[in-house]
Amino acid sequence: MTAKAFRLVLTGAASALMLMLAGCASNPPGSEGLPTAETDSARAGSISAVDCQDFAKRMAAYAQTQRPTEQHALASATPANSLAAANAHAVEADAGEDGEETDAAPPTLATLPLFSVAQRAGQLPIGWQPWTIHRNKIPTRYAMVEVDQRVVVHAQAESSASGLYVPLHDRDAGMVRWSWKTSGIIRNADNSHGPREDSPLRLFVAFDGDKGSLPLKDQLMYEMARLTTGREMPYATLMYIWGGKRAEGSVVANPHTDRVRMIVVDSGTKHANEWRCHERDLRADYRKAFGTDPGRVIAVGIMTDTDNTRSKAESWYGDIALD
Repeated sequence: MTAKAFRLVLTGAASALMLMLAGCASNPPGSEGLPTAETDSARAGSISAVDCQDFAKRMAAYAQTQRPTEQHALASATPANSLAAANAHAVEADAGEDGEETDAAPPTLATLPLFSVAQRAGQLPIGWQPWTIHRNKIPTRYAMVEVDQRVVVHAQAESSASGLYVPLHDRDAGMVRWSWKTSGIIRNADNSHGPREDSPLRLFVAFDGDKGSLPLKDQLMYEMARLTTGREMPYATLMYIWGGKRAEGSVVANPHTDRVRMIVVDSGTKHANEWRCHERDLRADYRKAFGTDPGRVIAVGIMTDTDNTRSKAESWYGDIALD
């Protein structure tokens, strides 16, 4: 799974290919003829926020179970480039002068590297790969910083879009746990509307699956993507976001492709500038969003983007864990 494959499926609003394929997306299960708001209401799920003090204790215990030797081995194999430099040169690394892709596939990992383990402020998060949305897009700035006595990822977006991701060995869908914080919402964003599809915080999980079982329209979309880029798209992507207006628990279909569904886990300004901690059951959420059981998890990533609304956002990502 490469950066190019991710930007094709996760950021249709910024991708010319996804714009071309927007009309090919099939409707979400059970949503035929329903307006987006009604679909969201029909699919509203349980709120996932948990007490952050208890969450911190569980995450600390989880971090101790991670083998330090693996973390340090990964650290020694990862170039000590700053995130700012990595993102500034991501476009040049992604394509040559003729526009052809030149990046090599990054290694897949058995588990998600924790930001707080074997990390140093200012460096690229060990094991996390930078990726860009489009060669002409301004990349979001990411940096490792120490906040509240722990190392986290600081994201600053200004009419920009890019992210970080980890390709994983195929693994079963279990629980995902994370914490995040934002200084405020993007007030004119609307995740159901392509020209305003931005978010200060996103956590996405990519799944494998049988593409041959999809409707013909979706199969044609995948084939066009493969022929255009030489890469395979994820079968499906589940995305958790901090929304501006949608109710917490709402499921929002991506306006450009039916193979991406978003679940609003935080919304509005009520909890701005405070840490929010979440625990989600990937299997249950996938069933709610796609109406079927999930395949194997193949990647996890984060993204802060404001390119469509031409706005600013500042956010922080804490450790992310998969069980």
